[in-house]
Amino acid sequence: MNAKPEFETVVGKDLYYAVHKGIRLANARMLIALGQTDASDDSSVIRTLGALAAHLELSLQHLTHENDRIHSVVEARVPGGSDHQGEDHDHHLKAFADLRRMAEDVAAAGVDRAVKLRRLYQRFALFMADDLTHMHEEETELMPLITAHFSPEEIDGIEHSIVANIPPAKMAGFGKFMLGAASRSERIAMVTGMRQAMPQEAFDGLFAAIIGAPWTFGDWETMERALC
Repeated sequence: MNAKPEFETVVGKDLYYAVHKGIRLANARMLIALGQTDASDDSSVIRTLGALAAHLELSLQHLTHENDRIHSVVEARVPGGSDHQGEDHDHHLKAFADLRRMAEDVAAAGVDRAVKLRRLYQRFALFMADDLTHMHEEETELMPLITAHFSPEEIDGIEHSIVANIPPAKMAGFGKFMLGAASRSERIAMVTGMRQAMPQEAFDGLFAAIIGAPWTFGDWETMERALC
């Protein structure tokens, strides 16, 4: 397939597009899971709270990558260029703390569990709304600033520094949502690029972790059934 991946714009690579699509999908699935959880079903509550803990950890990892690998580089070249996004990240950290505390309240609740679960659902919905706005601003304000002040090679270097610092277990988590949120052509381009760049054993291990079973390159239908 020779089509240009949709996450590479006419001006170069977009650091945000693919991962933000994945985070939007992950946020939406988490919101739905919280809303569908039966407060009277212990196993359902435990499963959802575990998924929420994993989701918040992944969100924190993404925020940390942006702070350490993007914002710091932007600030060194364009002082003040990422100030607004940094303020949003501080608000996100407060939201993570609120959500963790509220999840603990749900886990420890008795007859008032349904009320506390509803409040957790509502708080997550507010966080998601803020996050959607934040990601849009990064894509439409910060990314053009980066494109204007950094060469394509430098932007590639920023992306590589992010990817190189994600442990394999975390990479599987990001990969699952990014591939699940991608269009078919984007998915094929992403997986083909990873296959070309990674040793075969590492590639096989990563996709076993992402899909949950041994996967043969090119079996897109199986991948889509597992992720979409």
